[in-house]
Amino acid sequence: MRRKVREKERATELRRKGYSYNEILAIVPVSRSSLSLWLSALPLTESERRYLKKRKDSNISKGRIRAASAHRENRRAKDELLRQEALQEFAQLKAEPLFQVGISLYWAEGAKRSSVFQFMNSDPGMVQVMLRWLETYAERDRNDMRYRLFTHKAFAHEKCELFWCEKLDVSPEAFLRTIYKPSGLLVKKRADYRGCLRVEVPRSTGLLRKMIVWQDELSKEYSS
Repeated sequence: MRRKVREKERATELRRKGYSYNEILAIVPVSRSSLSLWLSALPLTESERRYLKKRKDSNISKGRIRAASAHRENRRAKDELLRQEALQEFAQLKAEPLFQVGISLYWAEGAKRSSVFQFMNSDPGMVQVMLRWLETYAERDRNDMRYRLFTHKAFAHEKCELFWCEKLDVSPEAFLRTIYKPSGLLVKKRADYRGCLRVEVPRSTGLLRKMIVWQDELSKEYSS
């Protein structure tokens, strides 16, 4: 009985000092139900309540910091694994002309500030080469990609989306809403201009990060 009394007094003392239930349980060997029964109606002064809240908030902040740190470490580990895979793939594929051409095209015309793989150009031949590269080295089906046409409102009647569908052999359902750029042009400067097409690969953050590694390796190949 005396032991229980001492445990209760010790738990009460720790609680008044701002200790959490888990912290008290680590010191006082009792069940959580007993601790809750002892402390549920414990009267605390305003000062003690403020201090208890301050410690609780501090513990939450520390927990968030630990979680964020663990997340960063996990992210770094995944990035390093992806980088090593990209280096191995570059060593295996660098002798293939199409592999190098695709890297160079993206280096010149690909999105640099996007979180996914995006390539944009008005040259149908160049877009076709990039699609072939994606099919060959990223194993992506061209109908699973998303396409968006950027053109001038004055040329909307030409239905350029159909031109690109036929040229690239992709379904119209793969096209997003066309973006019309403001312009005072009424006559084309280039008769064969069919707008600028953006190719976007869904769920391609990993592919984009590999592309950055491949570009760096390609640069080393020709600058050394």
